[in-house]
Amino acid sequence: EQEVTIDVGGDVVVYNAVSPDGNGKDDSFIIQYIDVLPETQSNKVTILNRWGDVVFDVSDYNNNDRVFKGVSNSGKDLPSGIYYYKIEYPGGRKAKTGYLSLRR
Repeated sequence: EQEVTIDVGGDVVVYNAVSPDGNGKDDSFIIQYIDVLPETQSNKVTILNRWGDVVFDVSDYNNNDRVFKGVSNSGKDLPSGIYYYKIEYPGGRKAKTGYLSLRR
């Protein structure tokens, strides 16, 4: 007897809580299926602060080495608070926007 699990993804799922405290739970901004679905593998993720300033952006986000962990592009730890994200896809797929909560 064997058990097989098959995940079928129809769209990316955004988990909007980040607490980079090293405990292994919610240490980074997870965007499920972004690196699995062919039409979302090429992407650009932008994180903005409450004033609309870009604090982090990366192309081809993948939840591993190209991921937001509460650190700005300049390498500084960002303070706790509400941030906003934008996920864009070059193939014409509709962009996703929303908020995320960063707790230290």
